Amino acid sequence: MPRLAARGRRGGRGGDHASSLPRTALRLTGAALAAATLLPERTAADRLPRREYAGPDGRFVRLEGVEVHHEVHGPEDAPVLLLAHHFYGAVRVWDRLVPLLTDRYRVVAWDRPGFGLTERPLRDPRGPNPYTRAAAAELGWALLDHLGVRDATLVGASAGGSNVIEMADRAPDRVRAVVLLAPAITGDVGAPPPLRPLLRTAPLRRIGPRLAERFAGEVTRERATRSWADPSRADDDVDLAPYRQLLATEGWSRGLWEVMTAERPPDLRGALRRITAPSLVVTGAHDRTIAPRWGRWVAERIPDGRFVELPDAGHVPHQERPAQLVEVIRPFLAEVLGA
Repeated sequence: MPRLAARGRRGGRGGDHASSLPRTALRLTGAALAAATLLPERTAADRLPRREYAGPDGRFVRLEGVEVHHEVHGPEDAPVLLLAHHFYGAVRVWDRLVPLLTDRYRVVAWDRPGFGLTERPLRDPRGPNPYTRAAAAELGWALLDHLGVRDATLVGASAGGSNVIEMADRAPDRVRAVVLLAPAITGDVGAPPPLRPLLRTAPLRRIGPRLAERFAGEVTRERATRSWADPSRADDDVDLAPYRQLLATEGWSRGLWEVMTAERPPDLRGALRRITAPSLVVTGAHDRTIAPRWGRWVAERIPDGRFVELPDAGHVPHQERPAQLVEVIRPFLAEVLGA
C-alpha cells in the first residue's frame, strides 16, 4: 500500500482541496487530454485474456455479475481462512504463505474487484458500481456462499484489511477471527477525494486507463520491493511475478482506474469498535508504508484486539517473512479456533 494511505489518516484537509478544486480540475483535465494524445494505441494482441494466466488451481465463478478468480487449498473439513490481498496485489502474492497453512486450514485466496484475474466489467454510470469497497465486501461473502462456507477467519493485507473489516461489519456472526497485516483503514491510493467526481466523467473515464498505463511504468525489483525491509530476499519468479502478470493482463488499467476513482477514501475507525471476533494485528517493524504505531492503534480500538510487531519485516510480511508470520498466526488461531 503506497504512502498515500497515511495522508487519509490525518484527515481534515478536505477544505484545502476544495478551495482550489476548479483551478486544479482545469489543469488536470488539460494535462490528461494532452497526455492522451501522446499515448500509443493498444491492440488486443498487447494483452492476454485473464484466464490464460490462471494457475492449475485457479477457479472462476460468476457472482454478483462479476467473474471472480480464486484458489482453494487445504482439507475440505478444516476451518476456513479467506485471504484478501493488498492494493495492486493478487492471489499470487500469497504463494509463500499458503503452503505453510494448508496442513490445518482450508485457505481461500481471491482477487478483489479491479485486480488480478477477476473480471473488470464495464461500469454503467447509472447502475451499481462493482469497484466500490461495499461491492468488494458483498462479493467476498458471495464467494464464501458459493463455496458452502458458513463462517471464516478473515485475513487482509494493507488495503485488503479494509476489505475484511467491511466484511466483518456486514456479517459479524459469520466471522470467527480477523487477522490484519499492516492494515490501511483511513486512506487509499488515488487522486484527492474532491477530484474523484471529475475523474468519473465520461471524457476522463475514456482516457483514464491509457494514463494509468503510461504512468505505471515497468515492474522492476527496486519498485516491487520498495516496501520490504530487505529487498534481497525477493525472488523474481515468485515475488515480482504477480505485478508483472497484472500489467500483462487484458483490461488491467481500466480496472485500476475504476478502483482509484470509485469513491472517497475509507474511514473505518468506527467499524473497528464493532468487530466482535478475536483479532490479531501484525505489522513489520520496518514498515515504511504504514508505520507500526498505526497497527498498534488499530488493535487498541478492536474490543478483542491484540498486536504483534514482527522483527526484520516490512509492509508485506506474508511475502517477505512468511515462516515468521506463521509462527505468530498459528498460536492465535489455535487459541480462538481450537485448531
